[in-house]
Amino acid sequence: MTEKPAALIRQALSCYRKLPLMVRFHNYVRHKTCPFDRIEPWVPQEGMIYDLGCGHGLFSIYLALSSRTRRIVGSDSSEDKIAAAILASHTISNVEFRQANILNLPMEMCDAVIILDVLYLMNHEQQEKIIERCRKYLRPGGLLIVTATDTRPRWKYLWAYFQELLAVRLFRITTGYGLCFRPGGEFTSLFAKIGFEAHSEKIDRGYVYPHLLFICKKKIDVGVMGQKV
Repeated sequence: MTEKPAALIRQALSCYRKLPLMVRFHNYVRHKTCPFDRIEPWVPQEGMIYDLGCGHGLFSIYLALSSRTRRIVGSDSSEDKIAAAILASHTISNVEFRQANILNLPMEMCDAVIILDVLYLMNHEQQEKIIERCRKYLRPGGLLIVTATDTRPRWKYLWAYFQELLAVRLFRITTGYGLCFRPGGEFTSLFAKIGFEAHSEKIDRGYVYPHLLFICKKKIDVGVMGQKV
């Protein structure tokens, strides 16, 4: 990355300047509440990368601008959000957007899958299903990068829960099946069970949301014929 994160986020936000005010406002709030600059360095600098549940596509565009050797595919179930993402990214050649449910997006083998602040909208069974699906399409050694809302400190968790309750239930800004938060330790165990070596770190310093980042590397299994999978 040759440009500083602050310059890159300004460039990414400027892609939305001709879109409706509410889209621009939503993206402004999004970048102010999520530490993009603490997540991006973990993403491979090149290769095929999926951003599942990308919303209006701000982080996908940020990733594409950060490294032109990345090929980013962002997806979201909202037709309106994907339409905005497509309009915003029309001059950026290494990012594309597809409207699809996170559980059935057609995928190809890839180097990384990113899921930012999405899994809490699924029940435990759905969370496990999508993590298993990500592992299936990751190349050996590929990365699953997840952010989740930690349940500690308690005051940050309660604030985040209240905000998401408004977004999902009252204003319906976000579409989901409910609110299903897990403690960080449960996610670590889940990733290990499915076949990942998981590392986690708190990235919430300076933010009112208890962001927890998981870097999950796909374990290489050797099958009965000696093939790596």
